[in-house]
Amino acid sequence: MTKLRNIFITWTSRWIGKYLKLNFINKYNIYDISWKKECDLSNIENVKKFIFNLPDVKFDAIILNAWFWMFWKFEDFEYEEYEELINVNLLANIAIIKFLENKILKNTKIIFIWSIIWKKFMKWAAIYQASKFWLRWFAWWLKKEWKKVFIINPKIVDTDFHKKLNINHKRWKTSLNTILSIINDILLWNEKRFEIDL
Repeated sequence: MTKLRNIFITWTSRWIGKYLKLNFINKYNIYDISWKKECDLSNIENVKKFIFNLPDVKFDAIILNAWFWMFWKFEDFEYEEYEELINVNLLANIAIIKFLENKILKNTKIIFIWSIIWKKFMKWAAIYQASKFWLRWFAWWLKKEWKKVFIINPKIVDTDFHKKLNINHKRWKTSLNTILSIINDILLWNEKRFEIDL
């Protein structure tokens, strides 16, 4: 089996992406993009420029981890805020894959870290949940063409982000290490399911 070398990860400045980068950086060559720190993921033209300035390498895996949380009444936000959410949660992911086309190998694994929320109907999350739903179907379509596509659906991830929101229900939590372990299994071909609920 060919040894994995180059991995691209989105949103590595905090939470899941940062944890993955810190744990993979000694095993693989990590290329990454962070929302607003290096590139505004809500601005697709900026995403395009960032991707086109990457070194000329081929990626063995692309881990898409960009998301934008918005969880209040529909009328509480302006249209521009919803537009930013859709750009980050949906369009940036599609754009990154499109702009990376010439860096994708036949066996490149594309891993979406998404959310169990796309399967639920929750109050005060219309656009947020819609963005999750749309991207899930994009991933499903992509798998039909490219095969090596995976979706990971964690519950509420156990990070400081959720602690600030006073969400502390153990039954609804997924640890960062659980996500890391599943991704590691995907990279090593020990996990081949398209969709993995955590």
